[in-house]
Amino acid sequence: MVWWAIKCWLPYAQFGLWSLRNPGVSFKQFYAECAANSLATNKTHSSLGPNLRAGRIASARRTFERLLTYGIRPDDTVVDYGCGTLRLGALFIEFLEADRYIGLDIDKRILAAGREQLADDIVETKRPTLEVITKESLARVAARKPRWVCSKGVLQQVPPEELDEYFAGLSPLIHAGATGLLFSQIEPESRRVSVKTWAHDFDQLHATAKGHGMQLGKLKWRGRFMELRAASSA
Repeated sequence: MVWWAIKCWLPYAQFGLWSLRNPGVSFKQFYAECAANSLATNKTHSSLGPNLRAGRIASARRTFERLLTYGIRPDDTVVDYGCGTLRLGALFIEFLEADRYIGLDIDKRILAAGREQLADDIVETKRPTLEVITKESLARVAARKPRWVCSKGVLQQVPPEELDEYFAGLSPLIHAGATGLLFSQIEPESRRVSVKTWAHDFDQLHATAKGHGMQLGKLKWRGRFMELRAASSA
């Protein structure tokens, strides 16, 4: 019983200590550090790196096939917002024509680990773009007029107080004409599920998106997929 309690609360203690050592730094940076450390030690992970937990590849393929049903075509430019180490991105890169895949994430170490998962011939023939999310990179990507922005497995790692930053990042891409396909666990009230994950209140997500001139609507698939468009085109 004591060991179970320690195991449950240790991650929260780690976050608390990290916050004391890094005052004013966002949860996003805490997550990036944890992810990079996990990749460096080659630990088994649920969504990142080469040592994925059992069933995660099959889960990614099911998600990919569901995303295709919304109309994604090989000649569309697709932004994978929060691409991680390309668990889903690798499937998009194979499916899309050359120069059509853009993977964005918050840390260059995560992107580097993702690139390592790709075969050299795929990189050479498909020429995927992988960039850290910054104002400058978002402007470059928006200029390429993407058709779709897919964001799977990202909102669950965004605390409620950082939702505005998340939608602000999506805004230039959506206003450039893209349709967003977002995924989140939806509950009546936002709540922390674990030290690194949240379930979100749809009304809060909708209001935050609206504050950036976008319209968020629910799509039918286990009640978790959502469509994001510029408000003027909704």
